[in-house]
Amino acid sequence: MKTLVIECSSGNGSVAVLEGGQLVQERVFNNPRGRGGELFSVLEAIVRAHTDFTRVLVGTGPGSYNALRASIAAAWGIARARGIPLHGICSLLGYSPTDYDVIGDARAGQWFLGRIRGGSLAKPVELLRAQEVRELIDGSIPVFSTSDLLVSATTQYPAAASLALRLDQSGPAEPLYLKPPHITTPTK
Repeated sequence: MKTLVIECSSGNGSVAVLEGGQLVQERVFNNPRGRGGELFSVLEAIVRAHTDFTRVLVGTGPGSYNALRASIAAAWGIARARGIPLHGICSLLGYSPTDYDVIGDARAGQWFLGRIRGGSLAKPVELLRAQEVRELIDGSIPVFSTSDLLVSATTQYPAAASLALRLDQSGPAEPLYLKPPHITTPTK
């Protein structure tokens, strides 16, 4: 089976095509807080080059609100237009080791912490203060950060190609929100 994979939860996005677990093509692009329009030009080029994929997998976050919504909508549109299955997967599974922690800026003084053990989420993603994250970090395994604000981690973004290797953990293509969206009420 050939799989189109889209991952846009952080500062770099990626789109990949895998066949039988082997990477056929991957493109990485700048995706600043989901405001990069590059996703669509990359998608267009890859979809034109690989017309025979049979399913779509998309990273569901946590991450940039705008980027998650845009990438999930694009994945949904491609899958729907072709009549092929669409799967969603937690973006924190987009790294190659099997045991690691991922931290990221959740804004408003909060950070998320995801613990991956044996290639799976060990427990739900936690929303914490920076000091709490520092106290929970286990220095014996890799720690990745989707932003470069905490010193004790390697800044690295989830990769579409790595997500495809964990397709068995996929589910609905719905964004993983850690807190309700911030909505400003209009003034009268």
